[in-house]
Parts: sequence; C-alpha cells; structure tokens
Amino acid sequence: MFAITELVAFVQSVVPYTYYPNEFPVSAEDNSGYVRIHSGTVPSQWTSQRRPSIQIVVRGDNGPAAEKLANTIYEEFHRRHDCQIGDEHILAIFADQSAPLYLGLDDYHRVLYSINFTAIMLSRF
Repeated sequence: MFAITELVAFVQSVVPYTYYPNEFPVSAEDNSGYVRIHSGTVPSQWTSQRRPSIQIVVRGDNGPAAEKLANTIYEEFHRRHDCQIGDEHILAIFADQSAPLYLGLDDYHRVLYSINFTAIMLSRF
C-alpha cells in the first residue's frame, strides 16, 4: 500500500495546490487542501487487488475559485488509469459521486469541498 505522503505527492503532481496529509495543520494556508486514505472496500481474497478510498478536501477564501479547483480535481482523477502511486500500480481511479461535494464554510468563512475516489490497485507480491 502506498504511504499518505506518496499519495499527496501524486495529487500535487496532477493538480498543483498546497495539500497536507490527513488534515489541515494549525499553520495551514487559507487556500489549501488535505488528502486522506480511507479503508475502502474488502480486498480480493484471491488476488492482490485492493480498493482504497481517497478523499481530497480543498478550501479557499474565494468560493468560485475553490469550486473550480474541486471540479478540476474531479475531472483529472475520475477515470484516470494505468498510473503509479509510490510503488503501487493503479489500474483505475473512479469518483464516488457525480460532482464535488460542497461541505459549507469553516469557522473562518472559507469554502470547503470534498472530492472522493476509489482506486483499484494491484499490489506487487
């Protein structure tokens, strides 16, 4: 399984922005995001296939700009295939919803969007 830092680097290479692993640190920039790995679905009993879930949350002090970024992330990752994250071969990545999910405003009135994906991967033995 790839490490969270490898996933953050991969996301950064596809859609440049300031991303943090797992959550926003106290010192995080207003216009930034975080990337998380969730457990996903049950792995295959017969192959090395796994399906982890990936969550990308972005926030921004400009609502339309944050929405545009969330849509760009959606378009860049939904149906992405045959790529590498760390040493793992990713067969495909699919969005878990039809559009980025608007989460509302945080305590400092910054807009939040969540974009969720499932990665289909084959681990090396």
